[in-house]
Amino acid sequence: MPNIPIPLVGPTYTSRSMSVASQVTKNFYIEVNQEASTIASLQPFPGLKSFATAGTGANRGSGILNDVYYTISGTNLYSIDSAGTDTFIGVIPGSKQCVLECDGTNLVITNGENKPYTWNGAALTSGSDTDLANSNTVAYINRRVVYDGTGDDLIFPDLDAPLTVNSLNVTSVDNTPDDTIAVIEKDNQILAFGDRSITPYYNSGTGNPPYAVIQNSIRPIGLKSIHSLAKNNNFVYFLGSDLQIYRFTGLQAQPIGNPAIGQAISTYEDTDDARGLCFSFHNQNFYMITFLGFATWLFSEDAGWTNLSHGVNGAASLINSYQYIYGKHLVGDRCNGNIYELDFDTYQDNGDVIQRQRDTAKIDGKSIGFPGKELFMERLEIVVETGVGLITGQGSDPQIMMQYSDDGGRTWSSERWKSFGVLGDYLVVLEWFDLGSFFNRMFRFKVSDSVKVVLISANADIEVANV
Repeated sequence: MPNIPIPLVGPTYTSRSMSVASQVTKNFYIEVNQEASTIASLQPFPGLKSFATAGTGANRGSGILNDVYYTISGTNLYSIDSAGTDTFIGVIPGSKQCVLECDGTNLVITNGENKPYTWNGAALTSGSDTDLANSNTVAYINRRVVYDGTGDDLIFPDLDAPLTVNSLNVTSVDNTPDDTIAVIEKDNQILAFGDRSITPYYNSGTGNPPYAVIQNSIRPIGLKSIHSLAKNNNFVYFLGSDLQIYRFTGLQAQPIGNPAIGQAISTYEDTDDARGLCFSFHNQNFYMITFLGFATWLFSEDAGWTNLSHGVNGAASLINSYQYIYGKHLVGDRCNGNIYELDFDTYQDNGDVIQRQRDTAKIDGKSIGFPGKELFMERLEIVVETGVGLITGQGSDPQIMMQYSDDGGRTWSSERWKSFGVLGDYLVVLEWFDLGSFFNRMFRFKVSDSVKVVLISANADIEVANV
């Protein structure tokens, strides 16, 4: 009876037709290591460890000035020190997401509802210059901040003076007939995003403003959600007006979604308020996009898409903002003023259960060289990190649940549970027997215990009928 590998590790990919694919990977990310005995594994996305509480209002953004963390909770701006002690700074009115950008001297704040604000460590100042606009975003380049303006305007304030604007330095992004709704800096260029185009600018050093459009570089892709914009050292990520997710590098926009993600996004009733974040850990870069009220998608630059969720009902992730400071990955809660540390040794979201799930790709006769044949499965084994149980309480004998589906994920077998090891029991073997016959089969594995869950590989003893 041959032993066949089962596709335990893989991305989320649920097609419109479940017969094609209905894979789910939730609250894991895929780690690829070419030097390991098993090249790919599913690693647990870190839990949320309480770090600070800044007021009670929903998080609207965060930033860093002079190595101090700042966050907006409701309408209040706070600083939070390395011990988690918060200090009220002042009021940033409104309810929209904010952008907090450091220009070296000031924390410059846009809220999409008022003229920009600055905080220099001593005074919170509201902009009053008539040439300032109620900007959505702010970027920093060469001692100068840049704002999106009214209509198709792009605003270049004076050097080192983010609230002072020479009217000659307000330019019109009139290459395409759309409004300028966001700006971001990348590779010493300014990308001006409209709802139907992207226009790159470079520092020309002459004229007013001393920035010019990079010729033959305008891209006919609009921005659907202002705050889906995020960047790391490699790419700028965003949700396009065509509901595709892109990453921008050089002067090219590359779609990084797939048909399954496109189908999922098309079902979300509201995509205008999607939130995007970039972060890195363990030498791996990620882009996370949350569609409020619907779902959170996590993209690994090494390994593709998985999902994050909060609670057992699969709500979108709580994470709304991100900064790396004080040697910690700090995130703000989209529902309140809580600030958490993303922590690999925490297996809950601020005390709430993290339910991790993997629905595998299908196996059938074709996948093992016998297309159309009925298969019999005598034994299934999965390889996970074992011996991870807690000392006491739930999770002291952690359990993994297995189900299988022979109809593409439409219906599932009864749940079968196995322990994957009390603390220190590293020799546990996870096996299920007498799993019957099928023409195509996929497996579901779930864990809700608050322990480390690493899924490594799976294999099965399979016999082919009538061979």
